[in-house]
Amino acid sequence: MNRVSAAAVASLSLGLTLPALAQAAPATPDPWEGFNRKSFAFSQAIDKHVLRPVALAYLHVVPAPIRDGLHNIISNLSEPVVAANDILQGRFKRASLATARLAANTTIGIGGVFDVASKMGDPHHDNGFDITLGRYHIGSGPYLYIPILGPATVRDIIGFTADSLASPLSWTHYPDKTAISLSRAVVGGVDLRARVDSQYESLLSEATDPYATLRSVYLQNEQSQIDAGKPLADQPLPDFGDPGQNAGPPVPATPGASDSAAPPPLPAPKPDAAPTSSPAAPTPAS
Repeated sequence: MNRVSAAAVASLSLGLTLPALAQAAPATPDPWEGFNRKSFAFSQAIDKHVLRPVALAYLHVVPAPIRDGLHNIISNLSEPVVAANDILQGRFKRASLATARLAANTTIGIGGVFDVASKMGDPHHDNGFDITLGRYHIGSGPYLYIPILGPATVRDIIGFTADSLASPLSWTHYPDKTAISLSRAVVGGVDLRARVDSQYESLLSEATDPYATLRSVYLQNEQSQIDAGKPLADQPLPDFGDPGQNAGPPVPATPGASDSAAPPPLPAPKPDAAPTSSPAAPTPAS
């Protein structure tokens, strides 16, 4: 569900309309549409009766400062993976910003409870190995709607697995590791579902086909993350023509410059043309 909500928020924040989303979405194949639609319907039922009520209760019961602190901690824990993928993608400035965020929020922000980096002009940005694969032109593979978790592609599943294994929390040993990991996942999912409730409900309520609309939103948002900030090497260079030829037609002479210009060369005579004799001079009369 968190991936679904993130896609909805991204599309709405760009000010995109539903018809535009349907037309602009990448043509990723959906060979498992029958299963995906059943999975979507099942997930919608779970969201209506379980996930959304829990998220709304979280909004009303937990004070805003505590919710913000939990959100900031979870966001701060993702910064090492974000920075690593920035480096893999050649986005070194973004990697330095993610590293600076981690340092500032972990120290001054007391373990990430306070997002002091955003107040200093360094907001959080998402990144993952699925985006890295996409920037290296690895295809997304078939679209898949995972029950409860939401939309994804085969490339997303590979990327999520790689990010999970690369996260310091995965290979660091600490007490109650399993319980902390599960708590982080549950709190993160509930927090995100609560934060995007109005946008998510609006997106689906306005859609004629909610499944197709959500698929279009998700795929377009994923492609926009891949395309954002591509280096110059990924852009086509202008065609300068053959170095041994002129780049274009000769520039016409400007008026008034014909006096100084050299006259055009005379055409060469044809090889097979017979020479013409000069006319005889008239004989003076005696």
